Amino acid sequence: MISLISLYTLVRISDVAVGDYRLGYLLYIGRSIEKSNNYRPVSKINVNKVKDPPLPQGDTLNLLKLTEFGPDLGESATMTEKRTRPLLWLASQEGIILSSNTDAPLPIDWRDLKLPKKIHGMESNESNILEPKTFVVKLNTTPTTYLISHNERTLFQGPYLLIQGTHTFTTAALAVFLALSISFYYLRRKSNEARKVLARLESGDLKARFEINRYDEFGNLILDFNRMADEIEKLVKRVQDTEVSRSNLLQELGHDLRTPMTSLTTAFETLKLHGDQLSSDDCQEIFAMITTDIRYFKELLDKLTLVATIDGPHYKASTETIDLNSLLQTELYSRQIAAGHALSWNLIHTDEMTPYILGDSHLITRLFRNAFDNASRYASNNITVKINVQKERVEVLVMDDGPGLTPESIQSFGKRRERRQRKEKDPNDFSLGLGSVIMKTITQVHGGTIEMMNVISQEQIKGACLKVTFQKMQA
Repeated sequence: MISLISLYTLVRISDVAVGDYRLGYLLYIGRSIEKSNNYRPVSKINVNKVKDPPLPQGDTLNLLKLTEFGPDLGESATMTEKRTRPLLWLASQEGIILSSNTDAPLPIDWRDLKLPKKIHGMESNESNILEPKTFVVKLNTTPTTYLISHNERTLFQGPYLLIQGTHTFTTAALAVFLALSISFYYLRRKSNEARKVLARLESGDLKARFEINRYDEFGNLILDFNRMADEIEKLVKRVQDTEVSRSNLLQELGHDLRTPMTSLTTAFETLKLHGDQLSSDDCQEIFAMITTDIRYFKELLDKLTLVATIDGPHYKASTETIDLNSLLQTELYSRQIAAGHALSWNLIHTDEMTPYILGDSHLITRLFRNAFDNASRYASNNITVKINVQKERVEVLVMDDGPGLTPESIQSFGKRRERRQRKEKDPNDFSLGLGSVIMKTITQVHGGTIEMMNVISQEQIKGACLKVTFQKMQA
């Protein structure tokens, strides 16, 4: 393709370069014919006897050697011997040949020739690029005549390989330049677009993205950038949500701390000021109250420490592949040993597919320990843990056979209760109301969902059910 382009360029350049000489050549002969017409009729004029104009010098002469002259006859030959004169015909307005320097007929039928309308005007007749042109000049004679020129040139005359190679190299260099220019323009446009997207991200617009209009290497790179921006947006949103939740928890716990702080202050002041006047039973009651408040503070610190350390598994070094079957079997086995015959722990799962999830095993263990503590608190005889493996998800159901939950308890699951509540099995201990909050937080940072509901059979509540859903890790 490059060779054909360079060949076409060579022909066009040579035609343009020698065009002026060609027109001057024909006009020189034409004016000689016009002068001869002043003293003889045009039918008596012989174009073969009209002299040629002098040859040009310099680059034009070199191009003439390639396009208008014959083959090189050697340095000893004269320019006239080297030169091949173009074919000439002198024709009347009706197309009758009055004179010519060849016995050959016109290369193109007279009716198909383009004839100039102005005196000394020239028209070119070209059938295709590989054939030489036929030129027609209108002369100022009486009657009107036309001078027709046709040169049987060849493209392979002269140092063709050198010129062909030069034009091939030039065309290749031009193609490389155009390719680099297009690439530079495209990269510059994408660079400006990237600056705009980054400026929007810096200003806080985390939804700024590249528009994907093509799916090549650049399109894949842009797709990867947009995917990275999505992850950054999720991370920032999760951090914001976590900070809001922690701020709300601190505000709520600040109100809850006033009661035990007041109680402890009163107890210490009573012992300090009136300790020698109190009976043994009164002192034991005050010490029990102080012990309960201290246990409350200790549990509060443990919960707050856990909430503060919860982070997304995708951004922690402790991220690992977790086998839910193995984790739950180990936990239920220890629970069954501790409960003895008072409570039955059952695990239902399928052996066809092992469910794996990606996350922090310590947090996932803490999640299910809280769930099992809640279930054992209300269960009568049995607790059943069921694993449902689906196409892209893993569901874990923790079901007890207790009295179930009220609609208010289901509605408030995962939210911080405003007041601490006394535990049923230990009247001296208190619940902070943070258990469901911690379970929900751990589930959310692992990309899952958690839901509390009642188990209903034959329109009767048969117990409570906690459903935890995770994204299954693909093999």
